[in-house]
Amino acid sequence: MATGLVAAGTLSQEDADRILADLDVTLQRSGWLKVVHAEAAASTSGTAVARAVGTERPEWRQAIEEPPAPVLRQVVSLAGRTFEVGELTADLVSLEVWSTFVVLTLAHSGVDPRRMREHFALRTDWRGWDDAGTQYRGGGGGGSGSHGLLVERRTFEPGPPAEARVLTLAAESPGGRATVVIPLG
Repeated sequence: MATGLVAAGTLSQEDADRILADLDVTLQRSGWLKVVHAEAAASTSGTAVARAVGTERPEWRQAIEEPPAPVLRQVVSLAGRTFEVGELTADLVSLEVWSTFVVLTLAHSGVDPRRMREHFALRTDWRGWDDAGTQYRGGGGGGSGSHGLLVERRTFEPGPPAEARVLTLAAESPGGRATVVIPLG
């Protein structure tokens, strides 16, 4: 994000370097980041390559150690919309928008109950982004089924910022790629 702000001209490179260095130190001290050192010879026209040394930010450490409790902000109905990628065909059910994550619920009908396990073994990679520039990483997922209906929940982090108006989720499998655009507000 800092690189994007520098490219947009809203943040100086020096400030971005300081923020990223502070984040590194905070993450290292909290145990969320392990640094591995490697040596290599490099030349940058005789100029020494250096990285700004950061300081721990107490507010960042607190957010890591005591994350805020999720708050449900809205539920977007997706009834009537379908999603198809490779062997995956699903009816979209809803999108839960929480303060710290979002949850996409999908339903697969006509699944042979003896093949439910195979259905979960399909290799599908999920990712997302919004119009405010937030990148979402696919978190956990799970589902349950009976009588040929499989209901699946996919979680993405983080929660969208207040200014985000549109969320796009994409799924890739060996059989193809598909996206779904969901209005947030």
